[in-house]
Amino acid sequence: MPPRVKVVGPTVPIDAKNGKKSSPRFSPSAAAKEAPTPPPPAPPDVTEDSIPGGLIAPSPKAAAKAAKELKAAKPAKTSTREERAKRFGARDRKQAGGSRFLRISTNEKIMFSKHLAIMLEAGIPLREALEVMREETSSKAIRRILDVGIADLSNGFALSTSLEKFPRVFRSFTVNMVRVGESSGTLSKALLYEALELEKSHELVGKVKGALTYPIIIFVGAMGIAGFLAFYILPKLIPVFGSMSVQLPATTRALLAGSTFIRTHWLMILGALVLLAAAVNAAWRIRPVRFALESAILRIPLFGKLIRGVQVAHMTRILGTLLTSGVQIVEAIRVTSRSTENLVYKRTLDRIAVEVERGEEITAQLTKERALFPAIVTGMVKIGDRTGKLSESLITAAEFSEKEVDVLTKTLSTLIEPITLLLVGGLVGFLALAIITPIYGLSSGIGGGA
Repeated sequence: MPPRVKVVGPTVPIDAKNGKKSSPRFSPSAAAKEAPTPPPPAPPDVTEDSIPGGLIAPSPKAAAKAAKELKAAKPAKTSTREERAKRFGARDRKQAGGSRFLRISTNEKIMFSKHLAIMLEAGIPLREALEVMREETSSKAIRRILDVGIADLSNGFALSTSLEKFPRVFRSFTVNMVRVGESSGTLSKALLYEALELEKSHELVGKVKGALTYPIIIFVGAMGIAGFLAFYILPKLIPVFGSMSVQLPATTRALLAGSTFIRTHWLMILGALVLLAAAVNAAWRIRPVRFALESAILRIPLFGKLIRGVQVAHMTRILGTLLTSGVQIVEAIRVTSRSTENLVYKRTLDRIAVEVERGEEITAQLTKERALFPAIVTGMVKIGDRTGKLSESLITAAEFSEKEVDVLTKTLSTLIEPITLLLVGGLVGFLALAIITPIYGLSSGIGGGA
């Protein structure tokens, strides 16, 4: 039996009459199906010099040279993220004209926001408004900020992006307010809200400083008079006392010893004071140490209550302003945390933001922090949360806290003034005993001898 033959490939039909192979009829579709795929054309002869580098494998000599150069190259010292941050930070500082060292006063910030808001409300385009402000301002710092803003707007960036390049001038609260105003089309209102918050905060800090200014001036003046008597007048009287063989009292000897020590070792004392100031500054920058110090300050009976009032007024006003502008509550709490300098309140707000994001109520979280938030403020926030007017309740709580701070500053000033007068009186009395007593003894000796 003959072996079976397996036919490979297409078969050709045979004519039954002639016994010859017959050609099939031509059909385009059949030709397309049955036509074999032509082989790809042979690539042209190429060399390493005729094609740009990286498209073909290099020659062994070029590969060895590249490996040698790669081995000799120095490894990167920073990671990709650090290099990117460094590059973009340098670019931003260059575009901002050295924004790290730029400073403007709070009044200039307020006027900046107000003028820009007024021009936007009048229908002036943003870029044209910035150009008008640049022509009118006399501050070099504001002119530099406006230059960056105009350049960024020309390149298609937002105003909030320009302000973000000046972190030491504009807080995260200001940047977020401008960003919200840009996204919602209410930039002028957002700027007015931001200017109002700056005014209230500046006024609040001014009240606290005003309450402490008078006692500080009195104390510094008393220390200056004491230093003049101890280091200039007393040393000139000592030879007179020594020539007359007058027994110096204990107060005079103590003052004289202190004066002599300071005049002899003043350089060492100055260096110790500088080192102490540097150590305190370095310790303040360590977050755990600063957190512990600020926690201790908040526990001081009257001064701690004043600090709490200032922080609560500042935070509730910022949070209420952000909610009024349309910011979501979790993001508003986080922005408020970034705008707060006190680490105790900053950590508390970060925790509250996490809990609110999980679905907890903000009033329940504020109730847990009774040492930081007064009960009346928590009650206002609770009522606003239930009635759907949380932003208005927060603004009302801020106004209440500001009035309380005003009362506390007056009380603190009333208490500090007599304490300062007592300290100054004690210092003057000590100097009088130290200087006048030996003079009185000297005159008594002269009168008795006569």
